[in-house]
Amino acid sequence: MKQLEKFKQVLTQRNISKFATTRLVHLKQSTINLQGKHMAERRQRGLKRIKQFLDNSGHFMEAIKTLPDSKELMGFIWETDHREEAFRDLVDIYGQVGRSLPSLSMFRELFSIDPELTRTISTTYHDVIQINTWLMIYFQQHLWGDLFTTTWRRYKARFQGIIDRMQSRFELIKRRATVAQFEAFDNAASLEDEEGSATSESENLTRSQAVYAWLKPVDMESEQDHLNRIRRDFPDTCRWVLRDDTFQEWFDPLSSRTSLPKLLWLNGKPGAGKTVLASLVIEEAKQIQPACTVVFFYFKHRDKERNTFLSMARSLLMQVLRQNRHALDYFYSKCCNSGGVPITSLAAKELLELALKNCNSVYIVLDGLDECHNRKERGDIVSWFRELIENLSPDICDQIRCLFISQIDSARKDFRDLATIAMDAGNNKADIEVFSQLQSRALVEELRISNELASKTARRVSDLANGMFLFARLFWVNLRGQSSIDSLEHELKSFPTDLGKLDEMYARIMRTIMEKPVRAQREEALMVLGWLVSSKRSLKMHEVQTMKSIDLETRSVQYSRRHFRVHLKDLCESLVDVRANKTVELVHMTVRTYLAKSGYLDVLAQELHMATLCVDYLNLPSFRLPISEQAVLDGEYGFMEYAVSYWIPHLEAGLTPPPAMQDQLHRELAESLELFVDQHWNEPPINNIAVPKRTRDMLQIFAECENYLDIENAVFLTDKEMKHFSDVKPEQSALDFPRIISAVRRQLESFARNYSQERLAEDLEPKYGINLFKCSRFSCKYFTEGFSTPEEREKHIERHERPHRCTDEHCRGSKIGFPTKAQLGKHLRGTHPDGLERQNTFPTDEEIEESVRENSITLSPDPEPSLDIEPALLPDLQSDTIPSVPNPISSSRPPRPPKPPPTKRPRIKVSYTCEHCGKNFGKKFNWESHLATHGGPISTCAYCEKTFRRPSDMRRHEKTHDPDSAVKCGGILPDGREWGCGERFARLDVLRTHHNTSVQGRKCVAERDGGGEG
Repeated sequence: MKQLEKFKQVLTQRNISKFATTRLVHLKQSTINLQGKHMAERRQRGLKRIKQFLDNSGHFMEAIKTLPDSKELMGFIWETDHREEAFRDLVDIYGQVGRSLPSLSMFRELFSIDPELTRTISTTYHDVIQINTWLMIYFQQHLWGDLFTTTWRRYKARFQGIIDRMQSRFELIKRRATVAQFEAFDNAASLEDEEGSATSESENLTRSQAVYAWLKPVDMESEQDHLNRIRRDFPDTCRWVLRDDTFQEWFDPLSSRTSLPKLLWLNGKPGAGKTVLASLVIEEAKQIQPACTVVFFYFKHRDKERNTFLSMARSLLMQVLRQNRHALDYFYSKCCNSGGVPITSLAAKELLELALKNCNSVYIVLDGLDECHNRKERGDIVSWFRELIENLSPDICDQIRCLFISQIDSARKDFRDLATIAMDAGNNKADIEVFSQLQSRALVEELRISNELASKTARRVSDLANGMFLFARLFWVNLRGQSSIDSLEHELKSFPTDLGKLDEMYARIMRTIMEKPVRAQREEALMVLGWLVSSKRSLKMHEVQTMKSIDLETRSVQYSRRHFRVHLKDLCESLVDVRANKTVELVHMTVRTYLAKSGYLDVLAQELHMATLCVDYLNLPSFRLPISEQAVLDGEYGFMEYAVSYWIPHLEAGLTPPPAMQDQLHRELAESLELFVDQHWNEPPINNIAVPKRTRDMLQIFAECENYLDIENAVFLTDKEMKHFSDVKPEQSALDFPRIISAVRRQLESFARNYSQERLAEDLEPKYGINLFKCSRFSCKYFTEGFSTPEEREKHIERHERPHRCTDEHCRGSKIGFPTKAQLGKHLRGTHPDGLERQNTFPTDEEIEESVRENSITLSPDPEPSLDIEPALLPDLQSDTIPSVPNPISSSRPPRPPKPPPTKRPRIKVSYTCEHCGKNFGKKFNWESHLATHGGPISTCAYCEKTFRRPSDMRRHEKTHDPDSAVKCGGILPDGREWGCGERFARLDVLRTHHNTSVQGRKCVAERDGGGEG
């Protein structure tokens, strides 16, 4: 009976009722009808193979007819799916089962020997039901036909073990085995089942890890956990939506009032609490029985891992796979055939459509669509899901349900004709009132005010909030920070009732920050906010601490002396949120908009500041080989991954479009870049570097730098490496960071392996985070995210180094893979010639280019969304809809005018001059770093004995002596005469500069183009 209940759990309601009424006569008649159909079509399928199964199943029913509910039990055995593609294997399975079932006479004889042996009926029934359960799980998939070719072979293998066991039991019955023999057999069978399950789980885990490494999904569960913790303190928040008729029509799995597509748009003002509401809907969907598939995605502005269709699709695909394991083999086959190429948008769309349609029931929640990379990206996402769901046939129109959540803005036409819920003041009012009442009680204890004043304060905040939960939350933080009843009353009276409530709340918080008595606190708060406004991804706490600890005066990271000893929320008030996973973020995307338009921060200037900080940090002496153990222990490298990965995106964002006049910032950045390239240029073996015009135009502001061409090449080649999906050898990298990072990580991992957990948590994790074993490939997300153990990292690296896998799970090539497509092809031709055609689906060059393009979205092609909030974004707050309210400000206490952003103290320009070469520097740090180039040993050219202070200069010079690597100015004209000056250059781009800029070079070009005339 227990096995029967498990079987029922995998059935749809339609099949449960259908199975319970199916009888042997029905199945036999269906078999006759099917056989007649095959005869008419002249394609016999050998249905006689299941005759013994039908006969022995009838005998089995006779043997158990005295048991209760026997008719219902047998009804679940008769029905199976007879699809054309799988028919042969199904008939074969049931044929083997039939040959393993004892006849009626055998059962009767068995019972007459020992009534205790009747339990063999139970074990036999268990096995038959298990086979049917597995078959139903597979063939109840809506698109099992699409999955059959790649998934059935491995899935079918699980049946053989049960059939073998049934055949062995059949032999025991024939031999009239004793009770003890049957018990020994059952015990051995149980052990085999456990071993088989463990092996299967291990294989599935390996495949899941491979698919995970291929998809590289963003983890949405941590975001959901964070939002659940917020709601935990206020469990009744947002539950109004569950009672909304429009929502119930979309959400209720039993709803049949309409055949319209299950699409819903929930919209609201910024700060209304839409994201928290989304987390509630997700949790409610997870509670639906029978269980359905629930997938979700929280978009995030300016985070390339969370603002595109591709990043969303990767996450949704992994979520589907975790909840529907039977699709694993199909995903794995796609992964193997990708050859290590990251999934493209086109492939993701095809795979996601199949994955969603294959589920029995799916709930999709997409929050923050207004935070997509650009307007087109958002439109494409909405259109794709609308087309998917609106084109479902009427009988399965409720199979996929999608909830869009966004602001009301100019792009609302994407959601036209959809059922809509507005998250307005009326819906949120009760929740804000409850929240305010709880906060007011805390205020009674803190300021010892009367209950009457506390209730009045709660009502006042609720009225001011007008549906904006974020406003209420921030306002209460402000109120609970007051030190007297007088200041509390003033805050309540002085608040305006105009449209800019959220901005006014931010203004008050910023005034609190800027009125702090300690100047360092004010400056550090603005510094942290600037970092968060311009960061290209969420910053980790250890990265923020390292950034704070950089000391350019001592040219080191002074972690123990300079890192923050106060919580960031105490420094930046309620504008900053520190998550449980130690990421630091702005409390809401509207904070960035406010800081930019209020003048507290210049966004473009901040991008240049961040680019300069990254470059200056990488110019520290600690980033020169060899790496010292003490530097690692001191926390010098906590900002390394971010600085290496994002110095170019910050440079691009600050210089594209053409920058406004930022002379001082540009001079400082130019100075740092010159030193940066001098110190880290790796002399890659590339002679013909064609730098795109867009990059050249962007960097023109640095054209006066002595090593401008090296800066240009370093930016172009490094950007290319960062976006490249394959590994780059250290000697081929434009800059020497692969060697430096590898050396740092070797030291760090050595400490991690040898330290106790307590010492690790105390000494290293505050400086480097918890996952210390990281991937070496720049383009991989685990270059930054890392793993907690070296074993996890090594398994991941194998997927990079040997990405081409054989899809035959029994083959060794499935486990270890092959480094190249050619080697896998050779293996397939020699080992699996029959399956070669099916395996030959490797990516084309166009697919590879598309993958590289889509996995390296830059900020420059698409302009940033406007930082100004247009009045049209807030239609329900227009002035004509707001009643006139008398000015509540007391005449006895005039309001304080808002303080303008503080003016910066004038900087005294200081210049540092190199006594060796006369070069000037604006920053002492860069001057001292430059001096090191004069103090080192002198290098001498082995060919001409010319001397150089820097080894990199000597290597570049020596290339001019090497006929294999140098390029020469000159050649042979058609008439046999020579042209050019014959001078050798280390690289083709330097030769091109010679031709374009020097007098002699132009003469050489004239000789070549004019054939020597004149």
